[in-house]
Amino acid sequence: MSEYARTILRDLGVAIHIPGLMALVSIPVCLLADETFMVAPFAACAVVAIVPGQVMFRTFRNAGAMQVRHAMDMAILAWVTISLLGMIPLMAGAWAAPQEMSATLEAFRQPWNALFESVSGFTSTGLTMTAHPEDLPHALQWWRSFMQWIGGVGVIVLMLAVFHPSGDAHRLYLAEAREQQITASLVETVRTMWWLYLVLTVAALAALRLAGISWWHALNYAMTGIATGGFGVTDGNIGDFGLAPRLVMSAIVIVGAISFAVHYRLLVQRRLRAFSRDREVRLLMALLVIGGAAITLEAWWANGPQHGLDSAFHWVSALCTAGFQSSTFEAWSPTARLILIAGMVIGGMAGSTAGGLKLSRLRILGEGIARRIGHVATQPWRLTEHRNLGDDHEAVRHRRLLEAASLLALLWVTSLVAGTIVLLHAAGPNVSLEMALFEAASAMGNVGLSSGLAGPDLPWPGKAALIVMMWMGRLEIIPVLVLAASLRPRPVAHKARHDANRR
Repeated sequence: MSEYARTILRDLGVAIHIPGLMALVSIPVCLLADETFMVAPFAACAVVAIVPGQVMFRTFRNAGAMQVRHAMDMAILAWVTISLLGMIPLMAGAWAAPQEMSATLEAFRQPWNALFESVSGFTSTGLTMTAHPEDLPHALQWWRSFMQWIGGVGVIVLMLAVFHPSGDAHRLYLAEAREQQITASLVETVRTMWWLYLVLTVAALAALRLAGISWWHALNYAMTGIATGGFGVTDGNIGDFGLAPRLVMSAIVIVGAISFAVHYRLLVQRRLRAFSRDREVRLLMALLVIGGAAITLEAWWANGPQHGLDSAFHWVSALCTAGFQSSTFEAWSPTARLILIAGMVIGGMAGSTAGGLKLSRLRILGEGIARRIGHVATQPWRLTEHRNLGDDHEAVRHRRLLEAASLLALLWVTSLVAGTIVLLHAAGPNVSLEMALFEAASAMGNVGLSSGLAGPDLPWPGKAALIVMMWMGRLEIIPVLVLAASLRPRPVAHKARHDANRR
C-alpha cells in the first residue's frame, strides 16, 4: 500500500470515531425516553465506527506526514464516511421500531432517505426526508439535532480539538474550508471555538426556554439554531411557536452566522466594539436590514401586511443559512423567492457555522469591482496596461484574494446551474425551474429552506444530486474537485515522472 493511502487511512480512522462516540452519548437519551428499541441501533453505529477506526489508526499510526492534497482528500472522505455511519441509527431504528410506527419513520427504511438525512444533518443544511418530525422517536429527534450541532462547527474541527493535536492540524483545518486562527496555536483555536460554541448553545437554550417553549423543544432548537441548521422537532418547524420564540430564534441564528473570531474578541477579550468595528459584521447587519425591508415590502405588496414579519424571518433564515421555515413555498411571491435565493447564495460570515459563498468573498468581489470601475473611470488609457506589482506585497495579496474569491464564485455558480439542470431532469416534468433553482441554492448554501421538492417521493437521482451539492457546499467545492482529479487515471509517462520525483 502506498504511503499516500496509509496517511489518509490513519487520519480517516481517527475521524470515524466521531459518529461512534456520538452514538454512545445518545444511548442515555433512548433510556430516558423509554425507547429501548433504539439502543441496539445506536450501539451498532458505535461498534461499526469505533472498531474499524481503532484498527485503521493503530495499523497506520506510523504513516508519513500529511500534505495539502492528503488533507483535502481526507476531508471529503471523512465527510462521506461519517455521513454513511450517521445513517445507521436512522435506518436501523426504522427497522427496529414497533409495528405501529408512522410512515415518517418507515421512510428511513430506504437507504437513500437515511443517507440524505444524515448528510443534511452533518452538513447543517436542513433539507429533510422527515414529513412529520413529531412522529419520530425522541431518540431520533435528538440524533437529527445532534448531527446538526456537531456539523455546525465541523467534524474535522472536532477531530482536531479532541483527537489530533499534531503537525498535520493546519492542513486539515484548511481542508474543511476554515481559515481564521483566533489564538496563537491552532489546537488552542479549535478548542476555544468549541468552548465558545458550548457557551452560545447554553445561552440559546436559556433564551428559548424563557421565551416560553418546553425544555425538550428549547434544547433541540437551540442546537440546530446556533448551528444554523434548520432541523425541527415539530411538524410546523419554528412556525408552531409564537412571536417571542421566533424573535429569539432570529437572534440565535444571527449569532450563529457571526464568526467565532468576533465572538472571541467580544466574550473573551472583552472588546465591546468588536461588532461595530468589524467590516463583515457591519455588512451582515446592513444586508439583514436592507433585505428584510425589501422582502417585507414585497410581502405587503403581494399578500398584505399580515405576511410582513413572517417574510422578514425567512430572510434572516436564508441569509444566515439557518433554514427554519414557517410557511410554504407557494406563500411567497416570485420576487420574494428570488430575494431568498440571493440570501442563500450570499450566506453568513467566514469562520461561523453559516454556509453560502460567505460575506468575506462578497466584500472582496465588491471592492475589486469598485476598484476596477474607479480605475477605468479615472484612467481609461490604462485599461489594457498590466502593471508589474514588483515588491508591492499588499497589492499582490489583494490580487490573490480577488482571484481566489472570483474562482470560487465561478465554481459555485457553475455547480448551482449544473445541480438545477439535474434536478429538473430527475424530478419530472411537473417541477418548475423556479422550484429546482430554489432547492439547488438551498443545498449548495447548506440552508434548508425548501420549495417542497426534497422529500421521500423525490426520485433517487434527485436525492443524489442534492446530497452531492450539500457536500460540495460544506467543503466549498475545491476539495471535491481535488479528490475527483486524484481518482482520474493518469497517463503512464506522467505517472512515471511523478514516481521519479517522489524518489
